[in-house]
Amino acid sequence: MKTKIRLQVSRLLNNRFELQTDGLQKKFELLNLEFVKKEEIIIDGLKKITGLTFLRNYIDVFVINPDNRPAISFPIIVKANENIERTICIIIHELIHNLMWDNTEKDSWSLKVQELFKEENPKTAIHISVHAIMEALYVEILKNPGEIEKDIEIMGKYPDYKRAWEIVKKEGYQTIINKLKK
Repeated sequence: MKTKIRLQVSRLLNNRFELQTDGLQKKFELLNLEFVKKEEIIIDGLKKITGLTFLRNYIDVFVINPDNRPAISFPIIVKANENIERTICIIIHELIHNLMWDNTEKDSWSLKVQELFKEENPKTAIHISVHAIMEALYVEILKNPGEIEKDIEIMGKYPDYKRAWEIVKKEGYQTIINKLKK
């Protein structure tokens, strides 16, 4: 069975963490409309780029209103930004994290990349592979390299992410992916 991504708003999550929900349903509906158009292309593209397949048949993505917390990859929780393309980029980022450690091939790219880039801290090393895969997806599959430039600019204020992008740009995303495939 092909993996399905289930975007959802969780009343339980919002209540438990006392998250603000004003306007969330409308943002969610707009996001979901755009995401379903790209979901299959994203899933197939990640497989084509990495050779990895998601282990799970369903991956839940919980959508919340923007707050001061970062997105997380397990469970996947992302903020519904006003910019739908930016939110989709964040969903892709978190999906890549999942694919790197939870795949049918039982090939942990999260561990591999830390071994390849021992001189970097683990957070930077892991994001080298996330960013390399993300750039391949946006350039080769989604044909939207401008989204990568936006991500590089936004991530510039976070040292580990900035360093990871610097390495990806220096070495090239395909070179890094090829090393991880070995």
